[in-house]
Amino acid sequence: MSGPLRMDGPPATSATDSTVRFSERAVAYASGRPGYPPAIAPFLARELDLAPGAVIVDLGSGTGLSSGIFLQAGFRVIGVEPNARMREQAEQALADVPGFASVAGTAQATALEDGCADCVIAAQAFHWFDVDAARAEALRILRGPPRAALIWNVRRTEASDFARDYERLVLEFSREPQIRERHGDEASIQAFFNGTHWRRSVFEHATLLDFESLAALVTSTSYLPAPRDDAYAPMMQALQRLFDGNQRDGRVVMPYDARVYFGLIGTSRTD
Repeated sequence: MSGPLRMDGPPATSATDSTVRFSERAVAYASGRPGYPPAIAPFLARELDLAPGAVIVDLGSGTGLSSGIFLQAGFRVIGVEPNARMREQAEQALADVPGFASVAGTAQATALEDGCADCVIAAQAFHWFDVDAARAEALRILRGPPRAALIWNVRRTEASDFARDYERLVLEFSREPQIRERHGDEASIQAFFNGTHWRRSVFEHATLLDFESLAALVTSTSYLPAPRDDAYAPMMQALQRLFDGNQRDGRVVMPYDARVYFGLIGTSRTD
């Protein structure tokens, strides 16, 4: 894919910036995080009237989990990711998939040309954005109707005994409980769409996890202890007990809602 890049690039980040907080968790993120239901991509194609081969810009594309379902549906995807290690995971995973390009940038400064995209998406990432700046940048790079979709995988914490016990473990070891509550904040979503031209849909799905995959999921979670932390070993011991008490044939089932907020970004306060 040629043409979308500008040479100025994204601004530098500091060590405390959200754009670098996943650096040591990138491999675990790629192996432990759930994917997204493939049905989301054709659903958005119908609801947002996206033509075959349309260009999707995936803001905060991470390890490529969200980009993958849009590539499978026949779209071209530009992944915009500020974290080098996360971006490398995506580039490795999608190296042989036609239509994928990967750039270093943020939702607020994508390093893309004006009017290069037909739709912007953000999966498991919007809660890290500066909403007003991301909205302005999305409008700059979009052409035609300003289409957008915000996607989160949210655990269904009451769906099973395992789901309830896992939630208790997360609450016990969480270092930043406020981060856990930011997913799908509708005030921020309303501010991003800047009007009433958006809707919500939910796709139920689940993942089967062996202990290695479950441990990777925990390790990938930024508000839980990292391997270097003193609390990491006790957390993993508790996780092993939780897994042993709930596994069937060496697997546990983690249930999710994939929440999709989609529509047109309003271009004025009266939209």
